Amino acid sequence: MKIRALAVASAVAALCSFTPAAASAETGSEPGQAAVGPPLTVAAAELDKALTCTTDLRDATRDPVLLTPAFATDQQSFGWNYLRSLPAAGIPVCSLSFPDEGYGDLQIAAQYVVHAVRTMAADSGRQVVMMGHQHGPLDELWALTFWPDLPALVSDFISLATPYNGTDSARSGCDDAQECPPANWQIATGSKFLTALAARPLPDGPGYTSIYTQFDELIYPQPRASTLAGASNIAVQDICPLRPVEHFGILGDNVAYNIVLDALDHDGPAAQKRISKNLCFTTTMPQLRYTLESSITGFAYGLGVPQHFENDSVDAEPELASYAQ
Repeated sequence: MKIRALAVASAVAALCSFTPAAASAETGSEPGQAAVGPPLTVAAAELDKALTCTTDLRDATRDPVLLTPAFATDQQSFGWNYLRSLPAAGIPVCSLSFPDEGYGDLQIAAQYVVHAVRTMAADSGRQVVMMGHQHGPLDELWALTFWPDLPALVSDFISLATPYNGTDSARSGCDDAQECPPANWQIATGSKFLTALAARPLPDGPGYTSIYTQFDELIYPQPRASTLAGASNIAVQDICPLRPVEHFGILGDNVAYNIVLDALDHDGPAAQKRISKNLCFTTTMPQLRYTLESSITGFAYGLGVPQHFENDSVDAEPELASYAQ
């Protein structure tokens, strides 16, 4: 994991050297921070409310991990897996839950990421690891790309089943229905959102790791959908051929988990050659736990999907923000 303590200290000092009076409502700067990148239009109270962190953040001895979900709350995505396993391994964790549960404009979701990374870096005095599932890392990559202070605050970027090049399931679904929630339009193959991201190089600094499964029933075709140029792209099946892991199962899979740990434990991205084939004889990650609470949460998730499609659908992809055009 990249520590680069001097760079972090300098970046955090620069962000925190401005007084609240210097933060202009016109620029959208957060109180106490320089105006870096596009203004944050989401209210500060909403940004704070969306972020939850473990109590050891301020005493962190390792870079804290930011978990960003997709089409779900943080507990629905990570409450039964990484929100248990990473703290058990001594790694501080923060997670985001969006008011729209990730169905809205991903450009707005990125503002929550910007605020989260700045907050975590300032509170811990360390760089932050960005991590997420499905389009969560797209929110994170958008933030990294268009807010120039963020790359110095991030050591690693780790994604699970993320459609960097779009998914044909969203393209056909939205085109056939002629309406979709904004985020579905944005993760569809050929979207303006993904085209804008692809037109820009990966920001220097973080190590990038994309973990995916060849048997993803929602993000396809693979490996094209989840291949990120400039990253270490590793399929679960690169380690264990024919391993039966699907889109949601990757969140609890022990091979995927050990690829994540490899990125966290080494400078730079994960390396396929360091992942033991002996993991093929294992199934789930440590600390994985299905409880009544997680079952209820999963049931609520299932009920929420059709409601979001009914209530949040629009007839076209959101326009790109002016800073991305």
